[in-house]
Amino acid sequence: MIVACAALAIATLARIFAVSMGFDSFTAFIVFLVVLAIQVIVYLSIHVVLQNLMLPWIGNGLAKIPYFRMKIEQRQALPVVIEPQIEEEEAEIDTPESDVSLEDIRNEQQRNIAKEQEEILNVALDYTRKSFALYLSDEDIDVLCRNVRAYMNKLEEKELKPVKVKELSAIDLRHFGWNIWNYFKPRNKMDIANLLKIVFPDVFKGVEVKSLKRHLKDDELKGMIKIQESLAEQ
Repeated sequence: MIVACAALAIATLARIFAVSMGFDSFTAFIVFLVVLAIQVIVYLSIHVVLQNLMLPWIGNGLAKIPYFRMKIEQRQALPVVIEPQIEEEEAEIDTPESDVSLEDIRNEQQRNIAKEQEEILNVALDYTRKSFALYLSDEDIDVLCRNVRAYMNKLEEKELKPVKVKELSAIDLRHFGWNIWNYFKPRNKMDIANLLKIVFPDVFKGVEVKSLKRHLKDDELKGMIKIQESLAEQ
């Protein structure tokens, strides 16, 4: 403000001087503007020279003085605090709402469990078909597979249906029963013994269920159907 007032005062004096010299008002106004412009140019030039040339030179000179050098080092040692910029409008951070409901998640889990159980059952059914393909009719193989499915699902014994098997001994059928029990365990061996008793009534006629349970794995190396520790590796 001081510089601006001084510049206006000098330009006004120049205009008054031009009027006193006999120039008209327009010419005197032009003199006012020219003098004011020259002052602005001179001020800016001095400002640039001081900022870019004189001040660095003066600062370097003061830095050589111990007192000022200590002040400069203390100033540089101060931590710089960067204030966080505050935006005019804060963006709202909304937690994205999931399009998947809990009911959908439960249904998906149930489908995964059902798929896994179906894959487990398919291994047992493939083993059953391969083991009895030569010894049962197609209809009886289907019945036997339904019996295996009922055993896996722990259905009541009334769901089991008998089949007529040929050329297989009681040892073969006991081994088959043990393999199925071992694949679906942990299960009580009485369950598989009851299945053998009901499904193969002709072979196990007069044999007690408890006896079947005790002798499922007897004579492992005998018979057409051998003991298998894992049906998945067949």
